[in-house]
Amino acid sequence: MGDLLEALRSAEAEQLDASDITHPPTIGAMYEGLTRQLLEVAIPSHLDLRIVRGFAIDGFGARSGEIDCMLVRGAGTPVPYVDGMFEWNVRDVLAVIEVKKKLFGGELADAYDQLRGVAAVTSSWLRGASGPANFSLEASMRRYAECVGELLPAEWAKMDRAKHLIWHSIMFDQIAPVRIMLGYGGYATESGLRRGFEQFLADRLQQHGHGPASLPNLIVTDGAALVKLSGHPYCSPVSPNGWWPIMASSHVNPTLFILEHLWTRISYLSPTPELFGDDLEIEKLSLLISAKPHKIAEPEKWGWQYEVLQAKPADLAAGPEHRPWQPVELDPIQAVVIRQLCREDINTRDRELIEFLKSEDRDPEKFFQALIETTLVARDGENLVLTTVKLEMAMLPDGRDVAADNNTGRLTRWVHRFMTDWSARDDG
Repeated sequence: MGDLLEALRSAEAEQLDASDITHPPTIGAMYEGLTRQLLEVAIPSHLDLRIVRGFAIDGFGARSGEIDCMLVRGAGTPVPYVDGMFEWNVRDVLAVIEVKKKLFGGELADAYDQLRGVAAVTSSWLRGASGPANFSLEASMRRYAECVGELLPAEWAKMDRAKHLIWHSIMFDQIAPVRIMLGYGGYATESGLRRGFEQFLADRLQQHGHGPASLPNLIVTDGAALVKLSGHPYCSPVSPNGWWPIMASSHVNPTLFILEHLWTRISYLSPTPELFGDDLEIEKLSLLISAKPHKIAEPEKWGWQYEVLQAKPADLAAGPEHRPWQPVELDPIQAVVIRQLCREDINTRDRELIEFLKSEDRDPEKFFQALIETTLVARDGENLVLTTVKLEMAMLPDGRDVAADNNTGRLTRWVHRFMTDWSARDDG
């Protein structure tokens, strides 16, 4: 589907580029119309979803700027005398796309501010909403456990402030519409897009609204993309020194990233594992920005620090565009503990466990930390718990133990492929 849409996007964009129309608003409307048509192809027809243009509102008087494309559910309010334009409550907006014919410095800044306006409306809606929530935060809780290595505490307000900021960013990106910036031209290379976004952030140092929660989920140009790593769908664990990888770049088919984001959001509303196919490949991503919560002043005023990783164009281009997905390989002692975790939580102070690990010449604390780094396990106070929905293990004929979350059947498909290759090798 990604290859099909990318080919269609490129072919139609070439026709629009060849047009002799010079009226800027009409040119913009042409590219916005093309984007809406592409999205209509990408969204499963059996779901009650629509693609419209208009404004996201909070229901209390606040509204975003005009958004080129909104993926919505439910019902909106037509804007009087403007065909096809609506006001839509942000709680029912799944994604917004800001479209630019060419995405360079000024256009990037304009698109960012438009998407930031949607984030602000979402925040306003959350502050004013009352009554029970009609969505689950389980996906965000799992991502937090994978990123931080700890379960989310029951009382968020009392948790460590730095970790609370990370949690807020992960949670917000599940609740807020997916925010995508799409340029049909502009930055033509991965390195160029990286430099352009780095300069954009540098020009806005110390300005409110540029922390991880406010960053777009995806920035796409004709030949590259920037992808946020806040967990929906892409994520990366916090490093031991507190830096959280938050933005990466890629030159993989950029339309594929749009599908990954849209379908992930849809899957939170209606489980649709069939959309993702075998899901046994992972796109190559090159880290661009890491973020770290930072205390600015008393009393408890916090912000974010950013660290930019420089990369040479040759390094960005090196290697394949995809790598095969692999389950976690466990050593024999890890496999024993994981099997026990499949039955019940494990107390890290358990005397028998500690003595067992020492008898195997394992340092208990280092052993527990290595388990946590698999992202299959997290701490819950003194206990170790699983972070997965449906953890399953497999004993392979080559003697290895592997484990993964098999809630979508991914491990089952991987084992089937492995055994097919193994049998073919033996037959050979």
